[in-house]
Amino acid sequence: MDKLLHDSLRPATCPTGIPSEIINLVDTVDWTGFGTAYGEAEGSIPHYLKNLFCSDSNVANEATHQLWCSLCHQHAFISSAALPAYPILIRALINLDEKPKIEILDIMSGFASCLHRGALNKSLIEWEIKLYNLMLADRPLFKDLAEHPDKDINNFSQAILSDLNA
Repeated sequence: MDKLLHDSLRPATCPTGIPSEIINLVDTVDWTGFGTAYGEAEGSIPHYLKNLFCSDSNVANEATHQLWCSLCHQHAFISSAALPAYPILIRALINLDEKPKIEILDIMSGFASCLHRGALNKSLIEWEIKLYNLMLADRPLFKDLAEHPDKDINNFSQAILSDLNA
């Protein structure tokens, strides 16, 4: 792979620093063995999760886009790295501003949609069942967000609840 292409795939470095509690939370996960739509998670997902909390909006926006592509590719495929990423995404959902909140809800809507289809087909595997149960436990949060005045936050939250309650 040529150097320019390889460098374009490398996660950006947040110039402003990431909160230490987020770094510790992400770094406690052994990312080896978890996959994404593009391969192994360990070289990318931890960086993107940390970058969600970057105060540089360009870095944070790129992180949400890459997580969407990697964890729940086009709402058609859910990767195993979604399971350990989920608690960090919930932390971001609770603590970040509306723009990243919308993007995170889009990712979670993809999770819920894929899990719903798997549940209907009775084809969920162990890690997917665990993720489904985590999302079910967070229904009160999604119910609160379904009342949010921002229409995107509201719509994604309602879609999540619809898939979880079906």
